[in-house]
Amino acid sequence: MASIRLLKKDINKLAFDLLQECFSYRHYTDGLSEDRFDEVIRKLVLLRNDLIVRANHPETDAVSSTLKTHYKQVQLDLLKLAEVVEDLKK
Repeated sequence: MASIRLLKKDINKLAFDLLQECFSYRHYTDGLSEDRFDEVIRKLVLLRNDLIVRANHPETDAVSSTLKTHYKQVQLDLLKLAEVVEDLKK
């Protein structure tokens, strides 16, 4: 990981790209309920906010090895954003 700033930029870029995909999917799909769409958007935004908070505020009394695993876990959880969008297509 190069820096926390780049990690946060990656989180934002992926989240906003997936939001755009959700709105495009909603526009071109007729059988999508508003409740399901709202639920997926809400999950996507909450997960994005959680990832940003975790990137900004790591454990305060951690040593460098646990910080490294913390940020690695944030990177792995970034992939969960794409899984949330897949719920829209079910």
